[in-house]
Amino acid sequence: MKTYLLAGFMALGLAACGPAPADDVADAGVGAPAAKRMPLPDCGQVEAEDLGVDGWKHPDCRLMLPDQSGLAIEARYAPAEDDSTELKIQVVAPGDATLQELVERMGGTFNGPSVEDFDKDGKSDILMPLETGNVNTTWAVWRQVDGQKFVRVGEPNGVSIVKTDSGYIAVQGRSSASEYFVEFFKLDGDVLKSLLTARVAGALDDKGEKVISADCTIEEGADLAALGLSADAAKAQFCAEPTVDGLVKDMLGPQ
Repeated sequence: MKTYLLAGFMALGLAACGPAPADDVADAGVGAPAAKRMPLPDCGQVEAEDLGVDGWKHPDCRLMLPDQSGLAIEARYAPAEDDSTELKIQVVAPGDATLQELVERMGGTFNGPSVEDFDKDGKSDILMPLETGNVNTTWAVWRQVDGQKFVRVGEPNGVSIVKTDSGYIAVQGRSSASEYFVEFFKLDGDVLKSLLTARVAGALDDKGEKVISADCTIEEGADLAALGLSADAAKAQFCAEPTVDGLVKDMLGPQ
């Protein structure tokens, strides 16, 4: 995903939704016999239908993983309790055998599932949307590990998820019309561990129309001791990250 300015945003807020009970997230039998499947449209070619107060109606769809695995995912939706939606994804091997079944509960979101190699390890991962706010999306991230298995590693909230050249997972998001954030994570085993958040805030001119300055700060509460950094060193390091510095430059525009 492009890491510089967050124009044309997808929406998503903090997720009130989360994973289905553990019993619903299980292997469907590795090596299960292939079954003839009804053809589904490509997830990249379909859109959710806005039903107003009734939320979004999502069409069932299918996606091929863009890596060398030959796997596909099939996404199916069903009404669930509390006006939520059950999103069930089957991981499908060549020949149509189901390898794994992933289940999440969705709130209001027009986003559908997507596949991308968010950690740049050569294996495609699955992002399942949970909730939509004004701008940001909360995703259930299922990381592909060895043996063509997927493990749920966390629920980052933002607009884009990228692996930085420095080895972090950076999640860009938007707090307001003139404030953005980048939350930095590290993979700790099978968990996305949040390290700190850099915020970029812009100051507007007297007419409230043009950003005349932009400043990067490190959000309070970061465990800097675990990073071995002072407050000044953390600001110098993370505010200089391209995912953050690019926001500052885009916000200021041509000078």
